Amino acid sequence: MNKPHGKGVYTWQNGEVYDGQWARGKKEGHGVWRGVHGDCYIGEWKGSKAEGYGVHLWKNGDKYEGEWLNCLKNGHGSDFFGNGDSYQG
Repeated sequence: MNKPHGKGVYTWQNGEVYDGQWARGKKEGHGVWRGVHGDCYIGEWKGSKAEGYGVHLWKNGDKYEGEWLNCLKNGHGSDFFGNGDSYQG
């Protein structure tokens, strides 16, 4: 099958990197993804999608800490913006 399984680091040709848990070729469990434009997600994955608790850091200084479902903010979380504003809910 040659699909990533267990803990490992995968680097795409475009420069994206994922360091974390894999299951049958999909990001599964805890891991860290670093995008090519400076974004970073640290948290839980299910079926290669951000799901569960995680922190997303954007290059512009914004940050979201909270719950994710299907790669979207979902449930309770907190946004912190580079300009000092914040939102919790």
